[in-house]
Amino acid sequence: MRSTIFRLLAALVALSMLAVACGGSEGDSESDTSSAASSDTSSDTSSDTSSDAEPADAGDECPETRGVTDTSIKFGSSMPLTGNLAALGADATFAIEMTAERINDGGGVNGRMIEVITQDDEYNAEKTTANSQFFIEREEVFAIWGSIGSAPLVSAIPLHDESDTLTLFPWAQDLSLYDVDAHPLFFSVNPSAYAQTLALSNLLPDRFPDEDLKVGLLTINSVDGQQTVDGFKDGAGGVTLISEQTWEPDATTVLPQVIALNDAGVTDVYVGTGDALFAQFLQEADQIGLEARVWGSTGTVTSNTIELAGDLAEGAYGVTVNASATAPVPGIQRYREEMLAAGAEEAQLGTASLLAYTGGLVLEEALEQAGPCLTVQSFVDAMHGIENFDTGGIMPPLTFTEDNHLGNNGIVIVQVVDGEYVGID
Repeated sequence: MRSTIFRLLAALVALSMLAVACGGSEGDSESDTSSAASSDTSSDTSSDTSSDAEPADAGDECPETRGVTDTSIKFGSSMPLTGNLAALGADATFAIEMTAERINDGGGVNGRMIEVITQDDEYNAEKTTANSQFFIEREEVFAIWGSIGSAPLVSAIPLHDESDTLTLFPWAQDLSLYDVDAHPLFFSVNPSAYAQTLALSNLLPDRFPDEDLKVGLLTINSVDGQQTVDGFKDGAGGVTLISEQTWEPDATTVLPQVIALNDAGVTDVYVGTGDALFAQFLQEADQIGLEARVWGSTGTVTSNTIELAGDLAEGAYGVTVNASATAPVPGIQRYREEMLAAGAEEAQLGTASLLAYTGGLVLEEALEQAGPCLTVQSFVDAMHGIENFDTGGIMPPLTFTEDNHLGNNGIVIVQVVDGEYVGID
């Protein structure tokens, strides 16, 4: 009798297990997702909404992004820290590191601290590209921030694009860089060299309408330099261009070019160099008696030019993309206070550090707007949402769109008056 009962019980258990197994095709999805879906969901509904039926916290997870952790964001920066443009690289690096420190002292952005790794590229295209490879493959950075020079960056940016690495706020003015389709992850606040000399070319005839203008250009021997020349030629003053001179990136003198400009009888000279070489240009021009108005590019508008050239800098003009480092506007005042408080010298307050500082302001805003889930795409979307960003007068209000990754399209004319650069009408 007992054995019969046991056999009946065993049969009942077996039938129960078979029923469960037969119902598994409809019940498994419901069982696995019971916390996210009701128990009477059909097998068809479960299949159609399987992506929505994941545990609630899975949908909130942020995709893993290179260079981003819960507590940090890593950037690379390739700068000319030795060579002819070392002063500009040092100034920009100082401003970038100061910006990172300021952000970190404030608790970071969305809880993440900023880490910046800087490598010297000597304004050499091969070294800049090698640095980019190091940043991307070895250091696994989120973005490359603040390079200097068109030729080095044009060489390296294909590597940035191929690896989905952001290129942020460089001092590089080659027209090709601004092509959004070719370089969708490139963002800048610095108009092209072409745009800057085009604006100057249009300005000169209006400013000096009664003069027989004869203009000379002294530009770097590079694509950037050629675009500088092209910009001037395409403007209203293009017909006044009578002398084109070039200098090499490692030049220690521009005396031969100064002599050629003097022999041509120029009334105005546009000089596209850094501040140290510009000061030397003013000294060498004085030595041979060159009498002409001198217009320096953005790289010359620093207190270092005035310190090195002394009284010879008086009256020199500057064609730049931001207010001078002594302009009485709120943004410049904050910039000066922060730079000097961080230990900068007066000579470091100029275009290189101002461009890096302004880029840092935009970077901080975009990181904030990207939110806690920081990815390359969330950053790009945040940049596209920046409209009329106020820099406190350093630059006009900055706007970025899907079709335009250059936030600033204007120039500012300054002049050395009583030993400092001031804005002029």
